[in-house]
Amino acid sequence: MNPQMVQLVMVLMVLFAISTLIWTVQTFVLLPRQWQEIRNRVQQGLRSSEEVRASLVEPLWLQRIRQISTGSLVVAIVLVFFLHLDVDFTLFLVVATAFSGVLWGLDIVLLRRVRQQTAADIAARLGDQDLQANLLAEPALVEYGHSFFPVLALVLVFRSFIAEPFTIPSGSMLPTLQIGDYIVVNKFAYGLRNPLNGSLWLPLGRPQRGDIMVFRYPENPHIDFIKRVVGLPGDDIVYNEGELFINGQRLDRRLLLQNPDIDPWEQYYDENLTGVHHIIRVEVGRFIAGHHWEAKVPAGHYFMMGDNRDNSRDSRFWGFLDDHFIVGKAVLIWMHKDEGLHLPTWSRDAMLNHQQHLDKDDVYIAPQN
Repeated sequence: MNPQMVQLVMVLMVLFAISTLIWTVQTFVLLPRQWQEIRNRVQQGLRSSEEVRASLVEPLWLQRIRQISTGSLVVAIVLVFFLHLDVDFTLFLVVATAFSGVLWGLDIVLLRRVRQQTAADIAARLGDQDLQANLLAEPALVEYGHSFFPVLALVLVFRSFIAEPFTIPSGSMLPTLQIGDYIVVNKFAYGLRNPLNGSLWLPLGRPQRGDIMVFRYPENPHIDFIKRVVGLPGDDIVYNEGELFINGQRLDRRLLLQNPDIDPWEQYYDENLTGVHHIIRVEVGRFIAGHHWEAKVPAGHYFMMGDNRDNSRDSRFWGFLDDHFIVGKAVLIWMHKDEGLHLPTWSRDAMLNHQQHLDKDDVYIAPQN
């Protein structure tokens, strides 16, 4: 992550906050006073329709404030997405939804009635219906809130409680998930959760052994990880020379393919995870977490492992996954796109269901650099 880019984004967000605060004060404090002043002068016969229209023109300083507010936000968002900066998008979405909703609500509570009464009085006094329409128009800031709030609220509810798309950035889940796969994650499979801290609001289900789960990386919760659930709360897990034992039961695995056929360096197995079949990839003679280790999963935690067993940073390194880091269950590959200037393909579209019958035709061998 480029620290200079992070600093630039922070400066842009400070500019956005200051300019938006000024814009908000002008909209909800200064503008009603301006309306009242215009209304009084019209009632005293001191203003014509043309003069009222001239007084309603947005001052130059406010135009500059609006440009700074919108411009700084747009540039910051572009930098964040194109430079892949570490930003909590859920927090941003919650704040944006709340702010736009507050703007809309403040207009309903504070401005709308005053605006309607002012427009009616001035129109009755001057007999100018076109001027009344101008006075009834929502201020620009309120219009933004009114327009964006329903859209942001819908997106927030959908991606927080129903489904959310993710992209696979690494090969830790090969051969099940490839780099460039686009997946859909079911957000209610494990219950409705607080979108900000992951605390459980409404229990609807629990992770099952063999599920492919998306979660917030415990060492950096701003990053999303995806692994397979291997150990449930209370499970005893033992690894010995490539073989995995859960609660004293050795996991059966059947060799599907090895590369090359003679003196192989990589092998693909159909592993039976206590009833859930899936394909794992191992590199012969490589034990990234040691030849032997044991673990007991504590209550409220899970033991996660990647299907690409010798190329996965998982619970073997950072420990057990706390329940409140859970994001959802991966259920569908809906698109694939290779890096660079490549068109997306849909040949890998598939449900990520628990399979029972696997053979070597199900194995995907990643190309070597």
